[in-house]
Amino acid sequence: MKTIRLVGDVGIKMARRLHDSAVATIEAGPDCVVDFSEARRVDCSVAQVLLALRRECERRGGNCLIRNVNDEMARLLECAGLKRGA
Repeated sequence: MKTIRLVGDVGIKMARRLHDSAVATIEAGPDCVVDFSEARRVDCSVAQVLLALRRECERRGGNCLIRNVNDEMARLLECAGLKRGA
């Protein structure tokens, strides 16, 4: 299972890099983990990329797990349809 680690403030300026990592991850296999342990802040663009990644993982029979997310980021991700640890 491949891991994508988010570091620092991740927003619209980093969305393309996150998207590229997501594409490489899904090409390596249908399962992945997104680790938020080093992320300070994220915006809605991150949630959009992660939602698309999760949908593609599920389409391929896998899963995308969200780990080590703080409460503030968890609320944003939940609004976008992503739940912590799911």
